[in-house]
Amino acid sequence: MPHINLLSPAEARKIAAGEVIERPAHIIKEIIENALDANATAITLHLAKAGKQQIRIIDNGCGMDEADAQACFLPHATSKIKGVNDLETVETFGFRGEALTSIAAVSRVTLRTRQAGEQVGREVVYTEDRLISIAPIACPVGTELIIEDLFYNTPARKKFLKQDDTEWNAIQQAVFAFCFSHPGVHFKLYHNGKLTLNAPAVATARDRAAQVWDAQTADHFIPLVSTTQDTLTLTGAISDHQFWRYGKTHQFFFVNNRWVKNAEFSKALVRGYLGILPPERFPGAIIFINTNQAELDVNIHPKKEEVRFSRPGLVFTAIMQAVKATLDAAVTKRFTPASMAEVQLPPLHEAFGMPEKRISSPSVPVQYQTAHPEDGTRSEGPMQAITFPPQRPPTSVHYAPEPLFTGMQQELAPTKPIEQGAEVEYRVLGQLMDTYILCARRDELVIIDQHAAHERILYERRTHYFDEAHGITLLFPEVVTLGPALTTHLMKWQGFFAKQGIQFDALGTHEIAVRTSPPQLRGPALAEVLTSAAHFIAEHGSLDRAAFPMKFNEHVHSHMSCKAAVRSGDTLAPAAMQQLINDLMSVENRFVCVHGRPTMWTIAKSELEKKFRRG
Repeated sequence: MPHINLLSPAEARKIAAGEVIERPAHIIKEIIENALDANATAITLHLAKAGKQQIRIIDNGCGMDEADAQACFLPHATSKIKGVNDLETVETFGFRGEALTSIAAVSRVTLRTRQAGEQVGREVVYTEDRLISIAPIACPVGTELIIEDLFYNTPARKKFLKQDDTEWNAIQQAVFAFCFSHPGVHFKLYHNGKLTLNAPAVATARDRAAQVWDAQTADHFIPLVSTTQDTLTLTGAISDHQFWRYGKTHQFFFVNNRWVKNAEFSKALVRGYLGILPPERFPGAIIFINTNQAELDVNIHPKKEEVRFSRPGLVFTAIMQAVKATLDAAVTKRFTPASMAEVQLPPLHEAFGMPEKRISSPSVPVQYQTAHPEDGTRSEGPMQAITFPPQRPPTSVHYAPEPLFTGMQQELAPTKPIEQGAEVEYRVLGQLMDTYILCARRDELVIIDQHAAHERILYERRTHYFDEAHGITLLFPEVVTLGPALTTHLMKWQGFFAKQGIQFDALGTHEIAVRTSPPQLRGPALAEVLTSAAHFIAEHGSLDRAAFPMKFNEHVHSHMSCKAAVRSGDTLAPAAMQQLINDLMSVENRFVCVHGRPTMWTIAKSELEKKFRRG
């Protein structure tokens, strides 16, 4: 008895349809692509029960004549290519019918279409992969497609459809993608009779973001620094440092204006935000990647959701570098003082010579300027630091760059201290709750978290100069108890820690004795850094040999920076606050600390006037 059965063409098409049409969102993607290839400038979608019951798509494209209206349902019908060699140069999405044969195999389809210049259109009805009827009908120029009862004849496929909310979210993502890739097209989306999206034609991706999401979200998007590498060009917009989501719902990547899903693109995007966003948080992005069609294979996926590049590493690097350049440019434009050339950092050797404990100093009143009411001249007078009643006895401290970097002064440009009375763009107003530095900048109030800011300064300098770090020999070695396993792990990295200014030896099997350490890393803070590092080695030691050193380096530097930074509750002298602000403005990624918390917030004059009802 033969075991191989030859399926009928109709049954074969039902099975093949499942490769292209898995859910309503896939149908919508295929039909919108067809409408765009027909030069539609307005596309309206009506959905019932997340597309499971009905999908109705109306466009104002070129429409079809009677012959094409019938041929588009036939297998392998397309106006896109004539042979396999055309796959290397095809640039359209497809045209009426590449997916219709699959859609018609698993649903009931009605097509209404008319071309310009024709008096009447025609209506074509397909069910069970068969032409039921074709008749003249009055309809506008363009095409209307009604798809009902998806998978009614393939129960095995139907049972794998998700809940309505899940399918609806997938549909919205697909429609949003087309909104971004075609800002000149007016999209409308209805669900169960309710208008959920009305997106008229706009000029930019950021304008689309306001339509698709909301104006507040759009305000966080900044234009991507246009990047060209070899045959690759990147444009678009990305979110700033203050925006993140728990998932990747706000990330859209386009290759030659086609929406694609690519995990490597998202990894490259996140790499560009390294040290800026908290762990497991994701930025938003609308990135367009354009390249020669010959560099791509767009037919590796049945639903055309993925592409393959001949040089994927080039794309990864280009995305990462473009994101970094954009964030840096945004910071420079908004926050770098115009007078930074005059207001420079003090010589590093002065900081390196600081004693290992914080220095107490008498409080110095902050100087501020006021306009004289009669003649408009400016005079100076004292203003007390703004503080709430302390929760513990305060200690006045000087801010100074943490003296870890002895021996590096030749690596940095010569600097000079801030001169008395020198003009600075960030004018210190005072200190709030011994935690926040308040300063004025043009028409803004800037609030800086002193610990987060100092932490970022220390981390950025360690990242660039840690190989030159030196510690100070301790009068009495500090003993850190780890246990046998953690001690063994840590001893393997003695050389690494020596470069950080931390030298230690094993003291038996359970402890280590620390002989040198950075001046501001002592006692519990030093023990915590070493213990955390040992646990990190134990947990991540199985990582790739090339990847582990970089991750370990970042982990240690972030912890050392956190423990060495000035703390919440430390009272800073006014000059120290001013110096910290200028140090912060001189480093990259200055918007957030190494744990992803913001270092500063700004309140515009308009916001203050609104609060006081002055507007």
